[in-house]
Amino acid sequence: MPSVSNPPSLAVVGAGDRGNAYARFALEHPERLRIAAVAEPDPVRRERFAALHRIPAAAVFADWRELLDGPPLADGLLVATQDSGHLEPALAALGRGYRLLLEKPMALDEASCRAIVDESERTGNEVVVCHVLRHSSFWRAIRRALDEGLIGELVSIEHAENVSYWHMAHSYVRGNWGRTGDSSPMILAKCSHDFDLLRWYSGAPPVTLASVGGLHEFRPEKAPPGAPGRCTDGCPAAASCPYEATRLYLRGEPLLRDAAQGGGAAGFGARFILRHPRFAALVPGLEAYAPSRGWPVSTITADLSDAGILEALGTGPYGRCVYRARSDQVDHQQTVVEFANGVTASLTMQGHSHREGRTVRLDGTRGTIRGIFAGRGELEVIDHRTGRKARLPVTGDPLGHGEADRALMDAFARFLSGGAPPTLVSESLDSHLMAFAAHRSRTERQMVRFDGISRKTSKTDGSGLD
Repeated sequence: MPSVSNPPSLAVVGAGDRGNAYARFALEHPERLRIAAVAEPDPVRRERFAALHRIPAAAVFADWRELLDGPPLADGLLVATQDSGHLEPALAALGRGYRLLLEKPMALDEASCRAIVDESERTGNEVVVCHVLRHSSFWRAIRRALDEGLIGELVSIEHAENVSYWHMAHSYVRGNWGRTGDSSPMILAKCSHDFDLLRWYSGAPPVTLASVGGLHEFRPEKAPPGAPGRCTDGCPAAASCPYEATRLYLRGEPLLRDAAQGGGAAGFGARFILRHPRFAALVPGLEAYAPSRGWPVSTITADLSDAGILEALGTGPYGRCVYRARSDQVDHQQTVVEFANGVTASLTMQGHSHREGRTVRLDGTRGTIRGIFAGRGELEVIDHRTGRKARLPVTGDPLGHGEADRALMDAFARFLSGGAPPTLVSESLDSHLMAFAAHRSRTERQMVRFDGISRKTSKTDGSGLD
């Protein structure tokens, strides 16, 4: 069994944004986890990752097939490639004896997700899906409140995934998830976390689902008069357009405004930069709180200088006019779900929020829970009989879900050291099936009924739905 002097090891397939986010745990806690190998096609990312984690050259690969062509090089393996690249390395890793940490979504269709679950059951190698919000102190506080009966029996859930206007433009219009056929439907790419929370709180599989929505804003006919193909080509609407690219990627203004609503050093730093932009560069250490050089800028170019960013905007996809980017993802969608125990839930996903974050309300027979997962984080329980409101101590994460990433990796490291897996892949499958059903319900305009999902592979068309 691994020890402090010989911690469990992890191989990483995909050294991009998410791969680095999860692997950071090994740098922060080298006594808990060691990164033993990496496979990454981009040479700059590959070499940077290998150097950071001091991976020997013999364990650095350009292709995941090379990494898996031989005996296991680690105790576990993380698949953090783009969505379309999850299935093949996941199946191969399970077949080679790895315990698998798999970035969400598991795969892009139900048959592929079921294939991963089937291979896990066949080999006996566990799959842990990176539904990181289950590991956030905020969402865990809600789970504890339910377990302690603070609102009696749960009856209904209202949950909203409020995607900010700039995040919508970055990821789901200009970015890797801008086209459904090239990635996955937005309801899967963005909301598999949210469906997982609904599944977790309800405590039962879904039985029926209906969903509506569409693409309202990011269409060619909505472009301002005279707008060119790129923001860097002199758009006459640049001053008034909220999606103007240099404002986000060069100056980081929308991210700073979001961060400024949070607490702690990050919130203070962001507020100072917004109020005193000319003096921000003169304060030692303040650049750490300027997200204009972190995500999402780090995803568009490796050259984070002003010139490098402008070059990326002038030639790459992230400088495109959002109205001419040919995105076909929905920018709003609403879904209702009934679970097997009678609990009902609604999920609103919309990409026009002024502020990034999630909001939630859970109503029970004895009380209500209300929460805002943004900025400093707010969570309260209201008792029906007394009317008393009790604030639950939680932490927010205004710049993402870093706290939850670390907690997931802590749980996975314990699993590799002999503990229990932190989540069940069967429940992760249920959340994916809800997302697939929501996409189907919206596009086909019909209610979907689930038939024994996550219990066995369908013998008909592989959908498990009728």
